[in-house]
Amino acid sequence: MTLSIFEETQTKSILLLKELYAQLQENMSHKEIHTLLKQQSERYGFKGWLRPPFVRINGKTRNQRLTKGALIQIHLQPLSKTAFGSVGLSKNFQTDPLPIIKQAQELCVATTTFANRWKCVGELFVFARSWCTNHRVELEHTHHIGHQCFVAADLPFAWPYSARALTLLRRHQIQWFNPRRFSGVYAVHPFIRKYDHFAGFAELLYIDENTKKVLGRDSLDEIGVW
Repeated sequence: MTLSIFEETQTKSILLLKELYAQLQENMSHKEIHTLLKQQSERYGFKGWLRPPFVRINGKTRNQRLTKGALIQIHLQPLSKTAFGSVGLSKNFQTDPLPIIKQAQELCVATTTFANRWKCVGELFVFARSWCTNHRVELEHTHHIGHQCFVAADLPFAWPYSARALTLLRRHQIQWFNPRRFSGVYAVHPFIRKYDHFAGFAELLYIDENTKKVLGRDSLDEIGVW
């Protein structure tokens, strides 16, 4: 039940982000992008956001305009009545990508494929940090790279605020001292930085005793592909 609910929500989230990026135009401001996001999310039936949409242009999260070649990073966690998605991309607008974008994509692929039911949640963070050291980049969030996800049926009171609060608890975050084994749905978003450049991709991962699946994707080959 949990898998099917999140699969549907994540599939819509991916379509929302693809539609948003396709409609971006040169000279758009942060405010205009957020307005477009609000309009599109309502058409997809979303009721809001687990966290406000994250839009970064050339390292700035406000008062910037989209220009050709600008590095834009978007992370969305749209909210339905019963679940939420988590999708993110980084691109150079209308030009070839900088090396850091390829690195961010490779890290997203590496972390999601590394996780399995035999590993502890904290091992994923250690792996991501080691990967960054080997590739001469830094993890942007030094304490965690994602969190466990919850559906409304498991949190009958104060949804979605209860889900939002639980993701802030250390035992539900993907961080180095979390000793719990993977079981359930996880939002994985290992964002990186190098000098004044930032990039990151985000996916939703489901793991139980018999199944491992990147939600909203037909295969592991589609991780980080937009």
